[in-house]
Amino acid sequence: MDYKINKAEKNVVKINITLSKEEWETEVEQAYTRTRAKYNVEGFRKGKAPRKVIEGIYGANVFYEEALSEGFYKAYMNILAKEPTLEPVDAPNINVNKVDADGVEIEATVVVKPEVKVKKYTGFDVELKKEKVTKEQLDAELDRVKEQNVRLVEVEREIKDGDIANINFSGSVDGVKFDGGTSEDYDLGIGSKSFIEGFEEQLIGLKAGEDKDVNVTFPKEYHVKELAGKPAVFACHVNAVKEKQYPELNDEFASNVSEYETMAEFTEHMKEHLQEHLDEHARYDAVTEIIDKIVENTEVEVPNQMVETELDNMMKETEYRLMYQGLNLEAYANYMNTTVEKLREDRRADALKSVKVRLALTYILDKEKITVTEAEVDEKVEEMAKSANKTAKEVKNSLSEDRLNYIKNDILNKKLIDFIFEKNVKKSK
Repeated sequence: MDYKINKAEKNVVKINITLSKEEWETEVEQAYTRTRAKYNVEGFRKGKAPRKVIEGIYGANVFYEEALSEGFYKAYMNILAKEPTLEPVDAPNINVNKVDADGVEIEATVVVKPEVKVKKYTGFDVELKKEKVTKEQLDAELDRVKEQNVRLVEVEREIKDGDIANINFSGSVDGVKFDGGTSEDYDLGIGSKSFIEGFEEQLIGLKAGEDKDVNVTFPKEYHVKELAGKPAVFACHVNAVKEKQYPELNDEFASNVSEYETMAEFTEHMKEHLQEHLDEHARYDAVTEIIDKIVENTEVEVPNQMVETELDNMMKETEYRLMYQGLNLEAYANYMNTTVEKLREDRRADALKSVKVRLALTYILDKEKITVTEAEVDEKVEEMAKSANKTAKEVKNSLSEDRLNYIKNDILNKKLIDFIFEKNVKKSK
């Protein structure tokens, strides 16, 4: 195989690949071996017909498409292995200039990683805005723990705001029931605003065993188009009224919900936990500000293909998250009163920034020669082994290559973030 690489324009190269007569014959013969079972030839068992017989029936070039596909792939991968500075960012665009029994000439147009220059990536003196835990934050966290340990006690009285009403309901629009509008033994938090506006308030004052038609109007932007903006009636029956009874914050409570014996110890632990969270948040904000400044100091012309690929990944991630909510992109777009295409286009600036961040940080990794050592990987594996109550050898042997690469990349990213944090956060006096 012969090849030549020529720069066509900014971030684009053309690779001219030539396969000799002998190399091409080898590819065609291998294509015949891989695909001969697809051809039915009278007088031969399936997959046993000679190549010349199949070519005589289906044409001399019957195996060319398969041979071209495999032959180009092998040649292209071989070239990339020999040319480490050639970094494609998208699949190549292929043009076959010549193909016959004497050989093949292929021209591949390849969009490559752009040249990047980061003019400055240290010394920004970003302030680390640390905060101390406030009494309000601590009280809110203790209230959250109380909420997690609340008891629901059935009571014989009217529904009040804050209660849990166990109800059966059946919704209809213009007298016709609709999908998802009926349920039984549903625990509804009064005041939770989890139902359509006005629904929960109309149940206040009812007792167990009573019925009521609740009249509401679906929001105009409701995700189900057929219901959006329409008035609906929900026939409701109250099965039970439940009152929330909160535990008293004392030593007994602390020992029941934690490893601490006293409420004072538990409160101190919660305060330390909140402080750690605030410190992590402050560090995250500082790193985000540093990265923004690095991107501002980065010179790069990002190929459109890189942005499109990033957009593809963003939309796939969004679709994956929506799947867990029982939605897809089309339904979500309808709910937001827009289109999938507009959703994608609205994220273009974010995609461009994401690519720039990645290119700038890769530049810093290379410039500072930040790498991952085997000792660092082994240390991480040791941590995993302790958590799983296994030996490090057992854990390492169980790791796939993809999982091992993920661990290495995770370590590398942490080292990079530590580097830019250390080099750019204003030192305390």
